[in-house]
Amino acid sequence: MLAKEAGSTSGKYRTGRVEIARGPMLAATEPGVRKISAMVATQLLKTTLIENLVGFHAHLDPCPILIVQPKDSAASQFSKERIGPFIKATPKLRSLIGTSKSRAAGETIDYKAFPGGFLGIVGSGSADNLARRPIRLVLCDEVDKYQPLKEGNPLDIVEERQATFESNSLNVAVCSPTITGESKIEVRFGQSDQRRASVACPHCWHRQFLDFFKHVHWDKGSDGKTHRPETARVYCEACGTGWSEGQRQRALETIRWHQTRIFECCDERQNPLDAYGAAWAVDEANGEDPSARVWDWWSSNRHAVYRAKCRHCGTWAVPNEHAGFQASKLYSPWANDAPPKMAGKWLAAVDEDGKLTFYNTQLALTYRKNMGKALSSDALLERREMWDAEVPDGVAVITIGIDVQDYRLELEVVGWGRDEESWSIFYHVIEGELSDPEIQLELDEFLQRRWYRADGRPFAVAAACIDSGGHHTTAVYNFSKARLSRKIWAIKGESARTGQRNPLWPTKQPTSRSKKSFRPVILGVNAGKDTIRGYLGKERPGPGYMHFNVDRDLNYFAQLTSEQIEVKEQGGVKFWVWVLPAGRANEASDCRVYAYGALHGLMHRGFKLNREANKVGAEVTVIETPPATAADDPPPAEPDEEEAPMPIAGMAPPVPARKRTKPPGDQRPAPAPAEPPTAPSGAPAAKMHGRSGPKRIGRRLA
Repeated sequence: MLAKEAGSTSGKYRTGRVEIARGPMLAATEPGVRKISAMVATQLLKTTLIENLVGFHAHLDPCPILIVQPKDSAASQFSKERIGPFIKATPKLRSLIGTSKSRAAGETIDYKAFPGGFLGIVGSGSADNLARRPIRLVLCDEVDKYQPLKEGNPLDIVEERQATFESNSLNVAVCSPTITGESKIEVRFGQSDQRRASVACPHCWHRQFLDFFKHVHWDKGSDGKTHRPETARVYCEACGTGWSEGQRQRALETIRWHQTRIFECCDERQNPLDAYGAAWAVDEANGEDPSARVWDWWSSNRHAVYRAKCRHCGTWAVPNEHAGFQASKLYSPWANDAPPKMAGKWLAAVDEDGKLTFYNTQLALTYRKNMGKALSSDALLERREMWDAEVPDGVAVITIGIDVQDYRLELEVVGWGRDEESWSIFYHVIEGELSDPEIQLELDEFLQRRWYRADGRPFAVAAACIDSGGHHTTAVYNFSKARLSRKIWAIKGESARTGQRNPLWPTKQPTSRSKKSFRPVILGVNAGKDTIRGYLGKERPGPGYMHFNVDRDLNYFAQLTSEQIEVKEQGGVKFWVWVLPAGRANEASDCRVYAYGALHGLMHRGFKLNREANKVGAEVTVIETPPATAADDPPPAEPDEEEAPMPIAGMAPPVPARKRTKPPGDQRPAPAPAEPPTAPSGAPAAKMHGRSGPKRIGRRLA
């Protein structure tokens, strides 16, 4: 029952009133689920989920239960304002907890006993509160407000209390997200199967995942500048029809949850949301259900979810042990959360604090103030190419960046073309310490290796930068001093904590080979990172564009994009700095900056990149101009109020497996290569032209 004093509604509880809550509640009884993480908007389902789980277990499956709030004061307040009224308003719970004198004796604000179990309500600020007793059901509320303890993370400590309940424990964490890279619920959701909700359009029945920036649109005034948020509506991505508020409410009745975590199966990395986006237009035109290509509907009276499956073998490829849920206020039934209200709040978010609040409370997404645009490692992964040889035809010169770690070296071989267009030719790891003579010999042999173009032309390494800022400084100095004539430079990143931007390559160069006066090149890494990040954002081949070989994996791209730029202030002066989030690695990023530094070291000595490209016959990228796009169409006319019945999602047989062609391994090409294969359909090749006319140098993976 809903207590009158605990909210705006009272009376008998109906899940259909807030349909978005049904999925997380059913997950509690879903076979295999041991963890639930709900990263959702404010005032949507978090407290209701906790209350219903307490009521269900106290009545039907009694056990030790623990609710964890950020502070002791919050625990006391939650007990008085939510749990107490909830128990009092629910007859069955009232009969189990605190009705007789004997039961009342076992009831306090932070402890409530019932037959077969108890409910404890504690703050996360004390390890003793979290670790004193075995618990089967843990309910963690507002987890982003938990403070770290000297004993460790409160979430990890309380999870250890469930060790004795091997097969039937349940750990639940709920919260609206906060700051990108610092949000605990964001981390939990990232570890889960990442379920997202879809709704069916009331007009064309197309099922879609509501996104504020994609689906919500509103009119502007006659001047074309004044916004009219009161006209905001959800527009179907398939038929383009705008939904009235009543139609949006009816669409919410069709909510289904889908596993959307990216997975790897049958030697292929698969993204369920991307697969659905590519399939729905074709399948719906043919009268087929596109969701059946990507998911299987799995349901009973105790669970309901679309399970992600491999498009080749049909296997359910995403485990459901950790069920994660994310939902914005577009899924809220309340009038104050309707699209016009959300649009007004977005337009009012004129500063970074306002945007942080909007993203967290309305969209259920994390946000970091004063932060540069984040790059998606998955999007870069899809840009990988297959080349006809080690060295693509657009390369004019090769440099190497070397990052020195305590027990390994990481190297990236980068080919540079006209106007600093680049190709990641090879990424290599040498295990061992640089102080070991055998490791130095292996590194030296690698630096002297020749790399071959499709026509058989060899390329030597023109220059390399090796990091000297770690624990092997002396070994790096000695190694590079002996090879200065080959332009193997020891470098050290500048100490630029206040954000200054010095030139990537300094004007003064160390020339002495004596041990006493030798100094490394101080590389302007801030300027280098600025440029590389700008190049990463380019989406079309041409000046600065970065090409990647098919051998690069997700970990490489995660390292390449790991650092983010932030605005900081010191002494009243604001400056930009690159920040590496805790727990992230950035070796690939450092290697690319060092390789770029080596290129600029050559340029400082008079090297002309474009002239060298002409000299070696490097091909020129053809920059295709995209067709002009028409102006946005006005919102379609409102359809008749009469609507077709909503569809019922069914389950279709798996799509037959499709054979995949594995990319060829690294091999030295013959001087007279065979005619290159044709690029796959739907994956346009990067076109180049030179003295012999247009020529393909690479093809994007399908």
